[in-house]
Amino acid sequence: MLVKFLARGTGSARGAANYLLGELDAAGKPREGVEVLRRDPHQVAAVADSLPFEHKYTSGVIAWAPEDEPTDEQIEAVLDAFEDTAWAGLEPDRYAWAAVLHRERGGGAHVHVLAARCDLETGRSLNIAPPG
Repeated sequence: MLVKFLARGTGSARGAANYLLGELDAAGKPREGVEVLRRDPHQVAAVADSLPFEHKYTSGVIAWAPEDEPTDEQIEAVLDAFEDTAWAGLEPDRYAWAAVLHRERGGGAHVHVLAARCDLETGRSLNIAPPG
């Protein structure tokens, strides 16, 4: 399993949400399957796009190799651990995030994470993936 944060976040979060939910991958090939696992990517994008910050959202991917063949239960457990780590100490109503599963030909899977960079209670910037 690999967890990677992407160098994105200053453009349109709506565009990111549309990509996550789209039927085509970055190469223009049809995806095997797309499933929203956590929250609504469009709502997260709406929150992110309303922020006054330069860096409005964080995106990342949690990926498994085809030979890993993660089960739905394993994927859910990884997402639970990711959420507990990324927003440690915060109640779920203080952050906006979504997770979208992409199935790949040959058994691989990866989950895209889209998170608004804001503490919803305080309105302050919140970076779950600081540099370094």
